[in-house]
Amino acid sequence: MSIVGDVRDYGPKELLYFLHIPKTAGSALRTFLEDKFSIDNICPYLEFSALLPQPPSVLGGYRLICGHHGLYLRQMIGAPMRMVTVLREPLGRAVSHYRHLKATKDNWLNEWIQDKSFEEFVLSDQGVAELLNFQTRFLALDNIQNDYFGHSRLNQKGRAGLERKYGDPAMLRRAIETLDAIDVVGVQDRFSDTLRLVCAEFGWPEVRSFPEYNKGVARFSDSEITDRARSRVVELSGFDEQLYCMASDRVENEIDRLTPEVARDRYTAAMRARPRQSLVRLGFDSPILGDNWFVREKIADGSWARWSGPGRVTTLDLPLPCEKPLMLRFFAGAHTMDVIESVRVFANDDELDLSWWQMHDPPQAQRTFEAVLTPETLSKNDAYCRLRFEVSRTVVPAEEWPGRDDKRSFAMYFFWLEVFAE
Repeated sequence: MSIVGDVRDYGPKELLYFLHIPKTAGSALRTFLEDKFSIDNICPYLEFSALLPQPPSVLGGYRLICGHHGLYLRQMIGAPMRMVTVLREPLGRAVSHYRHLKATKDNWLNEWIQDKSFEEFVLSDQGVAELLNFQTRFLALDNIQNDYFGHSRLNQKGRAGLERKYGDPAMLRRAIETLDAIDVVGVQDRFSDTLRLVCAEFGWPEVRSFPEYNKGVARFSDSEITDRARSRVVELSGFDEQLYCMASDRVENEIDRLTPEVARDRYTAAMRARPRQSLVRLGFDSPILGDNWFVREKIADGSWARWSGPGRVTTLDLPLPCEKPLMLRFFAGAHTMDVIESVRVFANDDELDLSWWQMHDPPQAQRTFEAVLTPETLSKNDAYCRLRFEVSRTVVPAEEWPGRDDKRSFAMYFFWLEVFAE
């Protein structure tokens, strides 16, 4: 990635691949990336076994593919793609790997590992198969027939064979070449900075925060990391440690250059380059550019909707033309009447004169809102129009109603939004 280089939107056939190395905060990043694409453009195959039978013509038709597919995906498709990956400090990743095996009932090692301490695991033959330069493998091996990192390799090659194969310096050199070619390389312990780099590279607005996903559930105490276990992980992760240090230095250097002004200018340039849209029909299966949104949800009628939150101020950026007045209309709800009655909407910091109506009798906390976007308001930012939705408060169901266990903080529930010429 080059922070000082040009940023551009995707071409109509361009593919983004998130090369997800297991136990590196990948579930959170995958959720973040999926939010930037339409549902139909996201590959549904997260497991390599499901991906493998798909022909290149099918896989190449998606715009986002995420998963533990290593470099095999690149070989399968045989076409250029943009890439993102995240690395993690090896000891923390090894602990998370161990906890995952203990907690995952359908994993083939789950029964074997139940009575094994972390030290016993890392010292075992299975520990070699599972951990030896694990992250390096994902960034170096690309031959499905000869290199697939399936567990059967322990039986086929034996421990000595695995140590020769996964300790070969040539594998590290290939991994370094891969890292150098990847558009965005992040590190798990600087996840917020990783998101900032992703947004800067692909022309997306910066986010203030993003929830954690897929936290380990198996109990673990740091006291289980004995000196012997720590030393063994160091032995098993020599190449991974070098790659992690390289990735950390890269993040540090790029974040130093990504000042708030640079981030703002890159996003403005990306939005200015996007085609103007005088007609917007936004169902929430579509991607959105904005802040303070939860992930989309499929509702009973098969359509998609989205809560705003956890804050009470939500933004949505649209590349609208400035020359003529446009009408903004959206259908939204809230948990309570006082919240829906408090809705205020701004465009480029100008408060809009909202009108509204509802179809329910007696009234419910749902309304269709409408307002005019004038050329004067739209021209305050010729790159995009920033819509800002504000409510007086958010609602946490677990705090509002006894017996509810949802602790998320909700503002508004958006069903659809449209912009059109008057």
